[in-house]
Amino acid sequence: MAEIGTAPLVATSNIVNQTGSLMMMYLTTLTLHNVTENTIHPGGGIDEKCYGMFGCFGIDKEWTSARRPIALHPQTVSEIDARFAVFNADNRTYPNFLDNTFLDAEVDEIRGAGVITRWINPNATIYFITHGFLESGKTKWIERMLNLLLNRDQNATVIVIDWGRGSNPPYNQACANIRLVGAITAHIIDKIKKVLGLPNLDRVHLIGHSLGSHLSGYAGHALIEVFQEKLGRITGLDPAELAFTEQDARVRLDPSDAKFVDIVHSDSTPFVPHIGLGLFEPIGHVDFYPNGGSDQPGCRHDFWKHADTRFVTNMFQFFSCSHSRAYEYFIESLEPGRRPTVGVSCSSYDRYLLGHCYDCARLPHRCVRFGLDSEQDYRRMTEQRQGPIQLYFRTAAKAPFLMPNYRLTVVLSNSTDSRKHGPEVGRIVLQLQSTDGVRSDKVFFNDDVIMFEPGHRYTAVVMVMRSGPDGRQESYDVARTSTIAVSWEYETSLLNPLSWRLIATPRVYLESLTLQPVTGTGRDTPSLTLCPSRNTPINSIGQTVLEQSKCSPVHG
Repeated sequence: MAEIGTAPLVATSNIVNQTGSLMMMYLTTLTLHNVTENTIHPGGGIDEKCYGMFGCFGIDKEWTSARRPIALHPQTVSEIDARFAVFNADNRTYPNFLDNTFLDAEVDEIRGAGVITRWINPNATIYFITHGFLESGKTKWIERMLNLLLNRDQNATVIVIDWGRGSNPPYNQACANIRLVGAITAHIIDKIKKVLGLPNLDRVHLIGHSLGSHLSGYAGHALIEVFQEKLGRITGLDPAELAFTEQDARVRLDPSDAKFVDIVHSDSTPFVPHIGLGLFEPIGHVDFYPNGGSDQPGCRHDFWKHADTRFVTNMFQFFSCSHSRAYEYFIESLEPGRRPTVGVSCSSYDRYLLGHCYDCARLPHRCVRFGLDSEQDYRRMTEQRQGPIQLYFRTAAKAPFLMPNYRLTVVLSNSTDSRKHGPEVGRIVLQLQSTDGVRSDKVFFNDDVIMFEPGHRYTAVVMVMRSGPDGRQESYDVARTSTIAVSWEYETSLLNPLSWRLIATPRVYLESLTLQPVTGTGRDTPSLTLCPSRNTPINSIGQTVLEQSKCSPVHG
């Protein structure tokens, strides 16, 4: 078999991430009724179009619904021109390509040429990465991800699925095209399995963003239907919502498409009613919802206020920001030396933020590491728990995003002075200091003002960060904390009599403050309890210092 050829994969630079133009996705769809009206089949009649070895595709039945009113056939194989670029640790710049020549050749002929075994290691993981709407395989985030995967496993192979020519508007055409690209991908994977003599597909892992998530699902479904084979894993990075929410399992990515399906939800906030860039509904064995799965911190909401030459850029950054955070978080989790971020199972993100779900050491079935290790944790916990799992964690507003989450418990004193003063409305602000003088950034126990009452206990999940030597934020080492300086932020409202303080200084009386990782305590992550001097209030005039030595034995 002749070698299929090589070509450089050069990262493209755009004003903004191309998936940022997903705002156009919705605007384009609004006009599609006039453009493609003749392709809709209200009667649900059979309307199939065939694509040679890749099979026939209908647009009736589950492919047309109230939430998916416009059904199109895929474009032709040549029009989409899907390309499969093969990278390994020794070849990261000029990939080899798998194309129709590879599919048409006999297995023995390919083996005899000995080419594929030089490109793909049969004894290591084979990753496939694919993009979404308005992108291509040359996008910068794919380059970053493939390099980190190869750094992590020098024996691995990364194959980039580039269907860029089929990802252009209209959006519904791109949705149709991924059905065919998924089928092509299934044939590529089956051929690789046969050529390399793989016993199964357990070490084949597909990673897709947005529409690429559902493309991966179509590939998994085709492998089951056509070849009676099942993928080891699919990772869906904020699977596209429009035309996929509340749909039949065949239409979207589904847990049945692979032995393990993990999902990262980052942009389920609708920018018009019931339409968001990413799905909110859980569709995997494990579904991660960083920051609740929507409205990611650090993504600007006020782009419309800046009437300057960057308005269009700001607008696209706004509409792409949360959607792209899914792959930003996943890429960051691959960086060497990074402490794993752990998602904690909870009935809702609000309950997680209130500190009601924590302590993985005591309840390991409630916690799964985010990133590549999630499969290992899920396999370990299946004996204890069945069914899909929704997990939560908080991130920082800027890179590095993945920071340890801590459960902070504040106990207000029930002393005579505390009861006499009564409740207060405001915020508790902390700053930690280590034994060698390193200070954390300010930590807000509560972002919004709330009422604190004497004798009550309050909990919240926070992150503790500091400015590193290079000015970038980094995680603060809580275990080395010697003191915590606490202050009170107070706001007066004419509408709230409880905030009126005409004579007395606004203050609260703390009994203790406890900081512990949500993942549970251990030798390297102890629980930390500090207290103020007895009957010393926390006020808005200055900081009150808390120390472990000031705690009574019951708190020690």
